[in-house]
Amino acid sequence: MRPLARLRYRSGLLRRVTQLLMGVWVGGLVACSPACTPPEAKSPGTDEPRGPKEDGGSKRSGPGVGQKAAAIAEHEKKRSELPDGDMIMEAPGVDIGGLSEAQRGVFFQIINTEPSACDKPHSMARSLKDDPDCHDSKLVAQFVSDALGSGAATSAVKQAVPEVVAALRPREINTEGRPVYGSEQAPVTVVVFADFQCPHCRAEAPVLRKAIDSFRGRAKLVYKHFTITNHDRAKAAAIASEAALEQGTAKFWKMHDLIFENQMDLSDEQLYSFAEQIGLDMAKFKASYTAKKGKAVVEADKAEGEELGIGGTPAVFVNGREVIPALFGGSVTAWIDDALKR
Repeated sequence: MRPLARLRYRSGLLRRVTQLLMGVWVGGLVACSPACTPPEAKSPGTDEPRGPKEDGGSKRSGPGVGQKAAAIAEHEKKRSELPDGDMIMEAPGVDIGGLSEAQRGVFFQIINTEPSACDKPHSMARSLKDDPDCHDSKLVAQFVSDALGSGAATSAVKQAVPEVVAALRPREINTEGRPVYGSEQAPVTVVVFADFQCPHCRAEAPVLRKAIDSFRGRAKLVYKHFTITNHDRAKAAAIASEAALEQGTAKFWKMHDLIFENQMDLSDEQLYSFAEQIGLDMAKFKASYTAKKGKAVVEADKAEGEELGIGGTPAVFVNGREVIPALFGGSVTAWIDDALKR
């Protein structure tokens, strides 16, 4: 890597470590991807929500609630129970060539005191040395090396490790009945939780589809709703997209595109106009939309997203693993590549 490129990379990584510690890393396609954050999400360092809970959503009641929080808590418990042992001063498969002597010392201190990322009763260092099949320990150790090399503080890196480990843990996501883009038989499933009024979701929507196209049948995209409370027309738009889905998956994606393209005006009249443009049976669409038939599905998606620990949109998962900028630069393409190699 050329000096200027290395400097830019390290500067970006340091910024990403800082953002992770501030709790703003939700799934993203590019490093430092911004997100739409719901007002009901908890304020950093508190157990209280920042705003009202949307009707039908599950209430998050503090640390330990949700799959991500549970995974982090389990990692912390294993860290505290890690048996003492001789320091292992090697890290097979991890590039530490860019670290200074002092940074190397910190690197080995961290990997010897962090548990394996593969649920084994030993340190990450032992995992690297004796468990070559533990792919995740290599990824986390490389994150530690890169973060230290970027100039991140030791305490910041230690605090970030459990979230990185948690992101790599596959989580169960219900995709039954949800709209799919790509081959239903694809071995890799990319799930996006999005809000139709979120500008960042709008920006990433075509990037996701382009990534799926590039894998030629080996990856598929599944859309799920995570409506933001203070986006006043997001739920209506989501219900309209469900009414379109009743008339076929292709109709859903056409409605999806029109809503994102016109997200500043999502009045009922505009949603009806979109339905006409994509050739829906208007009687069936209006009957479904006015009866809010899709409301239960929209709210179930939101509740599931909250249980997963989603803090904003878009949130992206690849085979259940949360896409975060700390790994692979946040590139969904790289995350799919990794999934295909497992």
